[in-house]
Amino acid sequence: MPTVLLVDDEPQLRTYLRSLLEEGHTDIQVLGEASNIEEAKKLIAQHDPQLVFLDIEMAGGSGFELLRQLGRWNFEVIFATGHQEFAIQAIRFSALDYLPKPVQPDELAAALERYQERHRDNALRTQLQEQFIANIAQQDVKQFKLTLSKGDRTFFIEPKEVLRCVADRNYTNVILKNEKRFLQARTLSDFEAMLAPHGFLRLNRSDLVNRAVIDHVDGHDAVLKNSDRVEISRRRLAEVKQLLAG
Repeated sequence: MPTVLLVDDEPQLRTYLRSLLEEGHTDIQVLGEASNIEEAKKLIAQHDPQLVFLDIEMAGGSGFELLRQLGRWNFEVIFATGHQEFAIQAIRFSALDYLPKPVQPDELAAALERYQERHRDNALRTQLQEQFIANIAQQDVKQFKLTLSKGDRTFFIEPKEVLRCVADRNYTNVILKNEKRFLQARTLSDFEAMLAPHGFLRLNRSDLVNRAVIDHVDGHDAVLKNSDRVEISRRRLAEVKQLLAG
């Protein structure tokens, strides 16, 4: 039975989340609630939870600050956040999970399913934590590194090293300029949300391409500098040409 702590400075939101868990996820045991990072640190030390639902913006210190102070933590985190693009991008790039507020039951269920599917050993968890702390220390999202996994190894890649991302149903093949490939259990839309600010263009339903590697457009194809050709969908052709000309 997974053990959980709820950390949020709004009592009604903690009550709401607790009710969602208790009514729809009876395999979850809620150990306690905290309204600030000092209370959270005490509860974490006392209960050693497996999972923490962590609000980002709280009076008296953010959820990010709690993790900075802990340095390392022996639990998984699911963040809860409003519309904070910097925070959301830091979480995405670090391969961590978040729920937008207000939390919806179906999104909570999906996040818990992803949690159950994760089997991170301590070494991998430590790597992800260190990269997350490094990402949130940046002042600019363009300095974030992308967290990619392959087998039992994790790699931290600068977005500029990515050639293209190709959809494979609910997975995405991330292809680097050096031709290494990483099949990730994330959708192409997830990668588009992360990489669009880094100059990546969605050319069709299946392809997201680094603008810097596009040499020219030939008819309905983007010709890459490595001579690969990627079809541009009819409805995106004018927009892509305009963006490349800008």
